[in-house]
Amino acid sequence: MKKSAANQEDFEVEIEMVQDVQPETRLDGPVSPIVRSDRLHFDGALRSHVGAVRQRNEDSCLLYHFDSAGHALLPPFGLYIVADGMGGYEGGDRASKVAAHTAAHYLLQQIYLPLHNDQAYPDSLHIEELMRRSVLSAHEAVCLPGYSGSGGTTLTIALALGQQLFVAHVGDSRAYWLVDGDLRALTKDHSLVQRLQDEGKLTLEEAQNFQYRNILLRALGQEEDLEVDVYTYELPAQGRLLLCSDGLTGQVSEVDIRRIMDGDQSPGEVADRLITAALNAGGIDNISAVVVEFESRENASSG
Repeated sequence: MKKSAANQEDFEVEIEMVQDVQPETRLDGPVSPIVRSDRLHFDGALRSHVGAVRQRNEDSCLLYHFDSAGHALLPPFGLYIVADGMGGYEGGDRASKVAAHTAAHYLLQQIYLPLHNDQAYPDSLHIEELMRRSVLSAHEAVCLPGYSGSGGTTLTIALALGQQLFVAHVGDSRAYWLVDGDLRALTKDHSLVQRLQDEGKLTLEEAQNFQYRNILLRALGQEEDLEVDVYTYELPAQGRLLLCSDGLTGQVSEVDIRRIMDGDQSPGEVADRLITAALNAGGIDNISAVVVEFESRENASSG
């Protein structure tokens, strides 16, 4: 059962606690829109399963794809969201739904619809700020009195626009990409166990069995001033994206996730295999996965 940092007094943690610190907002630095002769095509699927133990599914996930051709050409647009409601709180399922829908509504209004109405292509820094604001707007919606009870949620968002990928993240859901057979984490968990690993107080092996690995240092709906991680990447010409809740990563190793994703199956088949792997490992939590395949295609509109 996931707990937020706001409830850590209920636990007698023998390891000295440290305050969460805002990391660098971008892993790779700012990236300006890049014009190439090819266009990225996106194909995705999403799956969510209650698991083998829980009575209800508190995860929420969304997937949107928009593309165009001919004279009215727009940059390819993909929006992918995973939110994991915090179990043990009244309204965790509603919190994840409210957060996912609020963030999606904000980004579609602020980025996609202006592009659709022929407004100028926004620069990277502006999109990063809009990604951050989308999470904060979701946080405010979850915090509304009586709207989601005392629930909280993680929120991980990936926005593919043209040849760029923007990621906004709070909590311990994750985003990865698989490129040339290598699986790379695009987010970092905001959890006690991750912080203790960073501080050298836990090894990877100890972390896997740590008693308080479910305690979050950041979550929507559980703190007044929320810090949001925002990253920008240039998308390679081909690869796969994965957004998932910790019901997957807590049960299936990254080695096995890479193996499952690095095959010839469709995104839907890959998502099914990931869910099955987590269920076979015990399925002790809700399991959600959004799998997106992207590849470049020659821009046929130039004529």
